[in-house]
Amino acid sequence: MTNEIWQTELSSLIQDNVDEILVKIIQFTHIRHTMISDNIKNCRCEDFVPRYIDAEDFAKVISAALTEHQRNQRLALCDSRTVSFLPDGDFRLEPQIDTAAAGLLESDFGAYIQLQQDRLKENSINNKAACALLEHKLCRQQEPVRSDSVENKV
Repeated sequence: MTNEIWQTELSSLIQDNVDEILVKIIQFTHIRHTMISDNIKNCRCEDFVPRYIDAEDFAKVISAALTEHQRNQRLALCDSRTVSFLPDGDFRLEPQIDTAAAGLLESDFGAYIQLQQDRLKENSINNKAACALLEHKLCRQQEPVRSDSVENKV
């Protein structure tokens, strides 16, 4: 499945602001997975320079959007140093040169591979959590509302 088709299918699940945030997190982890995998796949190529997607910067953008949503019931996605939101609702991430990984690649190949594997594991956990939250939320939207239920206001 191509990235465009995958993103279109994922975007069709969006029903509200929280769904949109979860979908963006899932998309982010997909892009980050590709970048980390490329760091492993291409590490023996001549003139290769490892890159990373700044997860901390993305987290700050999402945190600010969630704060705005909680305060004003609207979603405001603002660009940052490495994240740009496009008019069609998509976003662009600016990869950074990973100087720490580049140093490891030069000095300790085993440690370099371990770093990339650890990043893949962390990214996978983040993806699974976002997917599970979205699935749970979508399933709850299909359930009839009970009069004795308590809704989470977060």
